[in-house]
Amino acid sequence: MSKSRAGDSGRRRVPGNAARWLDAPGPLGAAGRLGAGGLLALLLVSTGASAQPPDGQALATLMRCNACHAMDETLIGPPYRAIAARHAGERELDTEVLARKVIHGGGGNWGVVPMVPNEHVSLDEARQIVAWILGLKRTP
Repeated sequence: MSKSRAGDSGRRRVPGNAARWLDAPGPLGAAGRLGAGGLLALLLVSTGASAQPPDGQALATLMRCNACHAMDETLIGPPYRAIAARHAGERELDTEVLARKVIHGGGGNWGVVPMVPNEHVSLDEARQIVAWILGLKRTP
């Protein structure tokens, strides 16, 4: 462990990365990261909420899908409702295909901008998010 700098008492350097400091002790551990599941658990415990899994919309927000997608307008990616309309046919098959696309990324289906991989999203979380999207109704 390296020596603390002035004003950094209780902090330690992350091995191999002099630019990163972690508060010690803390929930982050040696990697300096708290995964989405750990973050969700931490939020649920700190707020006293039940440990029931979030719905697809909450997961989409937690996993930052809203950085590229919106409900009814095109941002970087297509709107959620447009995805639901395009895949209204075979929902069960499309859920699996789209869940894997959420994780691994892809391109060519909505224009020239590819969907970036989201490897921090588990397959079950991706399925929940896609099921929520495919369950959306068209704009009234």
